[in-house]
Amino acid sequence: MSKSQHWYDRDGNAVFEVPKAKGGGTRPTTIADARKLNLYPSVTTVLSVLAKPSLDDWKLQQVAERAYSNPPQDGEEPSSYSRRIIDGAFEQVGEAADLGTRIHAAIEAHFKGEPVPDEMQVYVRPVVGALERTGIKLLQHELRLVNESEGYAGTTDAVMVLAGQQGILDFKSRKTKPGVLCEPWETEPMQIAAYTRAKFGPDHYMTVGANVYISTTEPGRVEIVTYDDGQLHKAWYAFQAANSLWQYLKKYRPSK
Repeated sequence: MSKSQHWYDRDGNAVFEVPKAKGGGTRPTTIADARKLNLYPSVTTVLSVLAKPSLDDWKLQQVAERAYSNPPQDGEEPSSYSRRIIDGAFEQVGEAADLGTRIHAAIEAHFKGEPVPDEMQVYVRPVVGALERTGIKLLQHELRLVNESEGYAGTTDAVMVLAGQQGILDFKSRKTKPGVLCEPWETEPMQIAAYTRAKFGPDHYMTVGANVYISTTEPGRVEIVTYDDGQLHKAWYAFQAANSLWQYLKKYRPSK
């Protein structure tokens, strides 16, 4: 799994890569580069400092399911078997991430009025229907945000209106099982709250936010989880704590 970090400059421009010192080309931006260029870490980079039990449990489940469906071969050493299972499981995780990226791109294309590949309509059309039934209207898409006072940045999927209130919406692809509801992972409300504060500022009343979960295993299934003012305020305080921890551990805070 990729452990790359994402960075932005003060104007909200993504600086995910920098030129190599020798040989031409580019390389992933590091925290050393961020210190030199006064870059802002992304919301997800900040949240990487936290343990994610739900995500960790899901990864372990992928390994267990891979082992269940792929028993050891005759004479296969335990170390070789375990490596084969782990590599296969994380290959599946990578494939799921790739599909999630394609779904995200297809949804973005739809709302920009651009063509959507036929094979992706099974994911896009249910999202459009679910938003309409919920009364959500999208105002802005793929908006880059910088919170200079708190020292972070990021890109949110959409600014929305729900029940007359503006808020932040993020799309999430997720493997699902029939009859089991999607539950937000621990950091997902924090992500919404961080984008809300960066977009609307400290004086904005955090009234609404949403995650839209698109199933990659049950095409057509979409669930929307909304957050009210109380939930978003709690999530914001949690994100602030995570941001302070990240800055402490990394010994870095962008200058204003």
